[in-house]
Amino acid sequence: MLERYSLSPMRELWSLETQYQHWLQVELAVLSALEELGEVPAGTFVTVKQAVHIDVAHIGCVENEIKHDLLAFIRCLEEQAGKAGRFIHRGLTSSDIKDTALSLQIRDALTLVLNAAEQLKDVLLEQARQYQDLVIVGRTHGMHAEPTTLGLKFFLWYAEIMRDISRLERAKGIISVGKLSGPVGTYSQISPDVERLACERLELQPAKVASQILQRDRHAEVIAAIAITGTTLEKIALEIRHLSRSEVAEIEEPAPEGSSSMPHKRNPITSERICGLARILRGNLQSALENVALWHERDMSHSSVERIVIPDSFSLIHYMLVKTTNLIAGLVVHRENIEKNTGLTKGAIYSQILLIELIERGVSRSAAYEAIKTASQTASRDNRSLLSVLKEDPKLGKLFGESVLDEEALLNELRITSRRIIAQEKFDE
Repeated sequence: MLERYSLSPMRELWSLETQYQHWLQVELAVLSALEELGEVPAGTFVTVKQAVHIDVAHIGCVENEIKHDLLAFIRCLEEQAGKAGRFIHRGLTSSDIKDTALSLQIRDALTLVLNAAEQLKDVLLEQARQYQDLVIVGRTHGMHAEPTTLGLKFFLWYAEIMRDISRLERAKGIISVGKLSGPVGTYSQISPDVERLACERLELQPAKVASQILQRDRHAEVIAAIAITGTTLEKIALEIRHLSRSEVAEIEEPAPEGSSSMPHKRNPITSERICGLARILRGNLQSALENVALWHERDMSHSSVERIVIPDSFSLIHYMLVKTTNLIAGLVVHRENIEKNTGLTKGAIYSQILLIELIERGVSRSAAYEAIKTASQTASRDNRSLLSVLKEDPKLGKLFGESVLDEEALLNELRITSRRIIAQEKFDE
């Protein structure tokens, strides 16, 4: 993990010490289950629990000697626990501990991500309500289309974050499983009852079936939910970048960054960073998908990948959510530029209204469409309003003898529609 793109408490969750703490939590849960079922002497669990502690440096020294991280961890615990330590890790294989502990870490990390996503969701809804009446030109293909409201932009993102939260919650359920069934998953030296009791203590569900490992489609689904959420944040940041451009200047980051050489620059650096980090998340998803197909009951090709992509993906999405929330909460809105840009085409953004007016006055749709298209090109070339050019049309001009475009009434109707959409509390997605 890069320190630059990781925040507390997510950073600490993926530390080596926290990993060992989760390993210990699983080992103790199994030991407690074994004792409850009478498979180890009474008092073993308490004796071990009171005796052991995590010594990161010592575990590292032992690992350097024997070249196996989990075995080094167990050896250190056994040294501390004395005679009772011989029951630690009974009937288990490394992946029982590592995969079950990883589920705990991912579950906790998803809780942090969901909390951050909820905060962003709340800020987006707040901004949607604040700007539900602020008319802004809508753009399709980067070109002026019809008016919308700034509030509806925020509300669109709010609805998408709601879907992201649903995906993350589903992923949390998918990964909240443990596997304590021994080598190749056959319960050869440990019973399903031990797995069931230990998982209950850990608040996990036992996997219905496993090989030597938990199957990696679960982890891939988690990273997919993270990558999709990251792409939503990229979508938001990209819009902010476009609307911040000098020739648009409708909104601005709360703290744009300057240039080392050009003092006038106000660069949307946070939005650009979010867009860049979203690419990393999508790349990590590709790696997670490739981890699903392993040889037979397991191989080790997924392990090295996961040591990178899982902590990094969680650190990045948490960082991106926090930064996006701050960005949205402090966004600077330039109302005067929004109003200026809305009138930039001198009424051409109301071309569909005029099209419908002509149709209702008896003109065929095709003829009306072509007439307005030609008039729009003339109006743009001559820097005139679309309606004024249409009124000069020898065939259609008489149809525009009375006013057919009450712009303020149209905008008020748009504001009413915007308020009605944003007032929705439930989504039927």
